Amino acid sequence: MKPIAVTISDFPTLVGRGQIYVDKTAYFHSLITDPNRTYYFVARPRRFGKTLMMSTFKAIFEGRRELFKGLAIDSAGYDWKKYPVLAFNFGEVGVESLEAFDKNFAASVADALKASGVEYNHSDTPSVNFRKAMFELAERSGGAGVVVLIDEYDDPVAKALKDTDLAVAIRDRLATFYAQLKDRTGLVRFAMVTGVSKFTKISIFSTLSNMVDISFSGKYATMLGYTDAELDEYFGEHMAAQASLMKLDMPEYRRRLRLWYNGFRFTGEDATALYNPISISNTLADPAKTFGPTWTETGRPSMLMNFLRRDEFLHIFSKKLPVKARDTEFDVSDLRNFKTVGMLFQTGYLTIKDYDEATGFYYLDVPDKEIARDVALLTMDFMSSGERVSWATRIGDSLCAFEWDEFFAGLEALYAKMC
Repeated sequence: MKPIAVTISDFPTLVGRGQIYVDKTAYFHSLITDPNRTYYFVARPRRFGKTLMMSTFKAIFEGRRELFKGLAIDSAGYDWKKYPVLAFNFGEVGVESLEAFDKNFAASVADALKASGVEYNHSDTPSVNFRKAMFELAERSGGAGVVVLIDEYDDPVAKALKDTDLAVAIRDRLATFYAQLKDRTGLVRFAMVTGVSKFTKISIFSTLSNMVDISFSGKYATMLGYTDAELDEYFGEHMAAQASLMKLDMPEYRRRLRLWYNGFRFTGEDATALYNPISISNTLADPAKTFGPTWTETGRPSMLMNFLRRDEFLHIFSKKLPVKARDTEFDVSDLRNFKTVGMLFQTGYLTIKDYDEATGFYYLDVPDKEIARDVALLTMDFMSSGERVSWATRIGDSLCAFEWDEFFAGLEALYAKMC
């Protein structure tokens, strides 16, 4: 069996080690060969394959065809022209204070420019350096243009949400940086921006009318995450090994696997349910006799935990699921007045289960048993004092088991006591 990568999100390293790569390059080829579009944005929950995708884009634009032997793009007629690439990842920029952010952000930008062969001028701001780098690299390309990849564009804002004034200040700094992409279409061959959320007040969205948001696109709904068909194609032997360990026949094994990890959906058009890649990797790389938490054990999203408020959280889960919402409720642009439904959706704690085209309503629910378990733990954290401990335990067990009647009965009992 080919080994499964758990901690590696670098495409050349993964291929070089002979580890499983679920081929998504047909989607990437479609994006990069579209003659009418240059700038793209996609939002997905954390650990959903965004960084691996960006690394794959980088290798494609560097013309490293040897890495793609046997993959869809290798036989798609792509020209494999080499382009200069500016690749940023802001997922590790510290935000302890505005001064710390300024220092860490400048260092991150300097590292990205250095990797692209551009010298960082410390007498200029990161924004000025970014703009100059685009001009310099576009000139080096002989007119072909520069590729810009920005991964985790929103992470510094998300990590600062516990201090709204700091988050707003960081957002404004980032807005100036991202605004450098405006009016640079003559320099940019291709740009992809990823994040967990869409902060529409950051200039990358408010000033770039040609930024195409494919987060809800039916065409690219399964570009990130794994489908059942992809599990069959790439992980069949690994699943068979775990099914044997668990003493289950394959139909029952797959039923339980779906219950635990399959249920993410990001569009009203395509009903295909997705597995979170890290859940599958962690489960199958080191198989156990039972299923358990994987994605949630890597840590809760900082955006969610820095925002989450007890009453609003309980209010969402006191309703009969699924929750009915319009797409406007997914907007998290107002840092001082977040919509809780939007935050839970963006961070992966709620997902689309159905869509009513006639009314424009989305119906949102907990994606799978793994997330239901974490929702139960969060609920217990909120209610774990005094006599509420036993109640919290019971309601948590009901939620983990998807026993909705018992779960809502517990919540109703709680609210009756509080009134």
